[in-house]
Amino acid sequence: MGPRRTQNMPHPLILRFRDAQGDHQSEILPQELSLGRTSASDIWIDDETISRKHARIVWEEGVPFIEDAGSRNGIYLGDQKITRMELKRGLVFRLGGVSFLVEEDSGKLQSVQIHQALPGQGVLDSLMVDDWASSLGASDAQPSHAQDLGVALKLFKDAAETLLTGSEIEQVAEGAIELALRSLPVDRGFVSLLDDDHQLQSVAEKSSVASSDQGTMRLSSTIAQQVLDERIAVLIQDTGNMDDLAAAQSIMEMRIQSALCAPLTSGDKVLGIIYVDCVTQSKPLEKNHLDILSVLGLMVSSALEQVRLTQSVAEEKRRREELSCRLSPNVVDKVIAGKAALGSQDLEITVMFADIVGFTPLSETLEANQVVELLNSLFDGLTKEVFLQDGTLDKYIGDALIAFFGAPDPQDDHPERAVRAAIAMQKHLAEFNARHPDWPDLQMRIGINSGIATVGDVGSEARRDYTVIGDTVNTASRLESQVATPGEIIVGPNTARQLGEEVHKEALDPVTVKGKSKTVEPWKILGLKNDSEA
Repeated sequence: MGPRRTQNMPHPLILRFRDAQGDHQSEILPQELSLGRTSASDIWIDDETISRKHARIVWEEGVPFIEDAGSRNGIYLGDQKITRMELKRGLVFRLGGVSFLVEEDSGKLQSVQIHQALPGQGVLDSLMVDDWASSLGASDAQPSHAQDLGVALKLFKDAAETLLTGSEIEQVAEGAIELALRSLPVDRGFVSLLDDDHQLQSVAEKSSVASSDQGTMRLSSTIAQQVLDERIAVLIQDTGNMDDLAAAQSIMEMRIQSALCAPLTSGDKVLGIIYVDCVTQSKPLEKNHLDILSVLGLMVSSALEQVRLTQSVAEEKRRREELSCRLSPNVVDKVIAGKAALGSQDLEITVMFADIVGFTPLSETLEANQVVELLNSLFDGLTKEVFLQDGTLDKYIGDALIAFFGAPDPQDDHPERAVRAAIAMQKHLAEFNARHPDWPDLQMRIGINSGIATVGDVGSEARRDYTVIGDTVNTASRLESQVATPGEIIVGPNTARQLGEEVHKEALDPVTVKGKSKTVEPWKILGLKNDSEA
């Protein structure tokens, strides 16, 4: 037996949303439903910001809840990220960059319902197409009411086509003003958004009257402050009857006959305002016009947040791709989440230098493009072994590779991670040689050293690289170039002391390396315990 229906849900609930395939509506059936980017999901959402298994709808005591299923881009109510919430009529939320509206499937066309308790909508109780449709059949219905209904229906349609398809903030704002001028008896308008200093900055403005008739297109600070502070939509219809003389004077000086201003809000955050006014006496603005602008304000707010989320996701994708060239997927996730920092700092890390030996004679037998292709293929495999140990790629220098472990993600076992990566790299090179028996064998010298080094972004204003500098780095380089022979892995004493019993090693005679006055006690890595192939 399915979950019982409660008095709070007289009709089935449906989800409305738009993805790459178009507009959709899905009934919230009384069973567990999966939402994701795979066609196997109960509710399939074709959008790159949606995870394969993004969310699920579950039922408790006849009430539906939506909860996150471990998605990358989460569930948002306004600008607040949530993990679980009840699905109610009129609820607007986002999965990734896709907005959803919960409605009752009552069999009748119904607009978005706006309650007085919504932030920033204190002037407006509700605006429902069903209410207007009922009033059209009444004997005392006014002709203007039918006109308002037509305007509202067209506004909803145009808003869906214009606002929700915008990819830039300016595009959404310009579309909002176009809609306002087409839907309301107004002459001009603009959208202003709050900047980081909480100052209004105009992002779009438009006028349908000649410049000589409209005066200066500027914002009444009196109206703007009231809308922002009280989070309400306001209608100024007759300046002669205003109690606030300062406000009246401000509006009269701007030659405004009547004006509307509604806030743009998202959750607890005020994004800005949408403002329209009349500079002619033949176009009175009334309460129903304020209702329409308030609804438009909600649509604009949703579209703006969708654009900002999409841009944020795109920026994260760009940054992730950039980081993925140097960091393992696990470390990239931590950097994106703010759990690992790329800032400059002195850290205890382990540095690896790996240099391919025998590449010069091989390059003499191949064309230049073949050499590049071969080297890229080889480095791809070697770098994967570094990433499997959550190491960081520093750089490639010719046929050499430099990596380090322990930053930006701190690792207590970074010496062992470096050694394990080095053993796997030598094994990978041996397999590479076996696949090309007709080519001269390639070998690799690897030097590893642990200690304090400066880690951070180093370079010019034009380009900076996340790299390491210091004596620890220099010693690793010397161990590779002066101590290691082809096929060997040589580690410094600091690294050797921190390796567990599972790593087989032997001490070598102390050596003097370039740049150091004291001798260094190197160790040779023999392999891993119980790994006969190492």
